[in-house]
Amino acid sequence: MSATAANRAGSRIIEAVLCAIGISILVGCSGTNNLTLQNPPPPPANGMSIAFKPAPVASISLATTATLTAVVDNDPANLGVDWSLLCPPNATCGTLNTLHTASGTGVTYTPPPTITGNSQTFTIQAFAAADNTKNVVADVAVTGFASVLKGNYVFSTKGIDANGTFQLAGVVALDGNGKITAGEQTVSDPLFSVSDAITGGSYYVGPDGRGSLTINTADQNIGQQGVENLSLVVLSDAHALIANLDDPTLSTLSFEGSSGSLDLQTSKGALASGYAFAMSGTGFFSGAAFPIAFGGVLNVDSPGAISGTGSVADEFDGSNLVLNSNATISGTVTNPDSFGSVKFHLTASFASSPILLTGYIVDAQHIMLVETDVTSASVGFTSASGLAIGQGSSTGTFTANQAFAGTYVLGILGQDFSGLPTSLATAGTITADAGGSLTNGFVNEVVLGAQKSISDSLTGTYTLDPSGSGRVDTQISFTRNEPAPELIFYLTGNGNPPVVLSVDTTLGALGIGTANPQSASKIAFNGRYGMRFTQGVSSTALENDSTGQITTAGTKGTFAGIADSDVGFNGQPNSPLSGTFTSGNVVGLFSGSMTDPFFPSLATTENTLSMDYFLIDSTKGYFIETDSPISTELTFGYFAARNPVCSDCQ
Repeated sequence: MSATAANRAGSRIIEAVLCAIGISILVGCSGTNNLTLQNPPPPPANGMSIAFKPAPVASISLATTATLTAVVDNDPANLGVDWSLLCPPNATCGTLNTLHTASGTGVTYTPPPTITGNSQTFTIQAFAAADNTKNVVADVAVTGFASVLKGNYVFSTKGIDANGTFQLAGVVALDGNGKITAGEQTVSDPLFSVSDAITGGSYYVGPDGRGSLTINTADQNIGQQGVENLSLVVLSDAHALIANLDDPTLSTLSFEGSSGSLDLQTSKGALASGYAFAMSGTGFFSGAAFPIAFGGVLNVDSPGAISGTGSVADEFDGSNLVLNSNATISGTVTNPDSFGSVKFHLTASFASSPILLTGYIVDAQHIMLVETDVTSASVGFTSASGLAIGQGSSTGTFTANQAFAGTYVLGILGQDFSGLPTSLATAGTITADAGGSLTNGFVNEVVLGAQKSISDSLTGTYTLDPSGSGRVDTQISFTRNEPAPELIFYLTGNGNPPVVLSVDTTLGALGIGTANPQSASKIAFNGRYGMRFTQGVSSTALENDSTGQITTAGTKGTFAGIADSDVGFNGQPNSPLSGTFTSGNVVGLFSGSMTDPFFPSLATTENTLSMDYFLIDSTKGYFIETDSPISTELTFGYFAARNPVCSDCQ
């Protein structure tokens, strides 16, 4: 056998062995040496996939939820869907009602209670449980209700700061989408007064009408280094109640506590005719500071001029406990600027220096006032703030007692002369007849420094200024207690409430407020309300300020809600608020309680204070604490019906 033949025979033997051993993996073995090898086919792909069916909604409001449904295809074991809400550490992003569903079964996403700004996007991820590499992601934008507030709004607050009494007023332009685009403001306390441009900011409104307002200025000496943070509760698209509420994430506190209102600006025309006004704050006399209040009528009797004809003023302060009554007052007022701001330059017989006021026009009849006497170069006359209400066509016509006749609900806040801020409050009802008598009165008055809490009926007489200015002086007596304060009313006409100056020479206290005509219809305390309230705290000589919302159950005599509070210059948002009430013998008066975790605990009740609620009508009223000598606090507030900010909202 030749060598070639031998090699060929060996090759066949090897081929035969290979075919015998590897027949399962060799195809096409033959008697030749041309081997053909083929790989096996890959295993069949399972084709698993996941998709949202239907597509998720792109956005929802804070008041609603979203249902997302994911379907897994080619999942033989039917292991379903795992869900995840992607959320940064320590953030609040809402909740999913479950973290696992069957394929095709929806998961419900509930937004967080609040969001940053008017819109915030949250990410939800769905995984195939059988293979987490198969997943889909949905971004859901959650929106607030900033659209309920759009336009220019006048804001005004009053309270305290580290220097004493504190006043703030101005105008903000709200764009309806959570942004402040422009504005101006004036701040005053015993050491300075300054007007600044508002450079921007933001606002937020939640489903229960509560929210926040953040105002940016370039002035590092106000707010939290130029940033003012306030809570708010929306009553309607034209009105909200506000209070200072510092942002705890910022490096400094404002050491400001105040509360007030936010009102849609509907007019900013030049001033004309009479304006009833009242202001309170800190006055400066011979180098010392004392509580002060003054009020009267400013008659703009020619363009830009207050000649003094038809004008009148009264002033009371802690320097000598003497009422300066029927004082003369005159001066000038500028035309409004683009934000409706006007400047008053006044001379009064009781003032040792000119009274300089900045006013922000709300509408044809309402102006918010801040005194701007105090500058780096001058102590000025006072650091004070208040309001003015136009008399319009009624100017100079208040010559008959019938102009004052009616039943009024009083709301007055101020100071006694103990040195405590926010240490006087009065709420109650009073009826004036056309014969010059005051009847059927019932008033609660708290004078914190004197540890007095008076709940008493009253009677008296009144005298109307015969010149027609609208000034009404009263002589009032309590039934059981010491002499009552002297209340001076300045009539406004046109259905608006008179402005009130309260002077108590016996206990040494003063305040300002309004006397609201009480409805003759049956008054019910039932439904949704927004509120603001102030507390003077004698133990700390500080002030607490709050806004919030409650829902009252009139048939049960109970209410519940939530408050956002500034407690001793520290923000305490989202605290539960509740209370009770029952009607009594006085029309519109409901007596009961209020409970808040930041209220003191008295001998028998935890975090609960006794309250009287005086309703002007079924939509608004005042409330005042009735156990102040025990709690050593004064609580006074205002509440008004609120419209839900959406059809699905609380």
